[in-house]
Amino acid sequence: MHYEGAFDVAAPKEKVYDFVTDPKRVTTIFPDVQSVKVIDAENFTLKAKVGMSFIKGTMDVKLKLVENNRPTFSKLKARGTGMNSSVDLESSFTLEDAAGGGTHVKWAADAKISGMMASVGSRLIDSAADKYVKQIIGSLEKKLS
Repeated sequence: MHYEGAFDVAAPKEKVYDFVTDPKRVTTIFPDVQSVKVIDAENFTLKAKVGMSFIKGTMDVKLKLVENNRPTFSKLKARGTGMNSSVDLESSFTLEDAAGGGTHVKWAADAKISGMMASVGSRLIDSAADKYVKQIIGSLEKKLS
């Protein structure tokens, strides 16, 4: 599944980049995070409550910043396991100067879901993913305003 979008914030590119590449800060925009453990500047783990339809529980997620080109691009890979399911995610942020000042943020995410969560069907998955993406991007916009 592929998701993408864009938005503008008043903050300069450097501030946006520093936020999305800092494990302690970027995890504050993810919904229902219960704990975060920073291993080093590029690797971290988290535990989060997730759910869709009748499947609810917690997932353990390993995240790695795999590509960083300060202050214009960052890519993150994640693998979550739990609830007899797994999620592989790759997301990226491309940062450009916005026309009226600030930063134009383009984001993209590709996810592969397997196991019990995949059994609920693509419509429910898309609906849940859309909800989570809106929460994360809305939170990011708020934190950077």
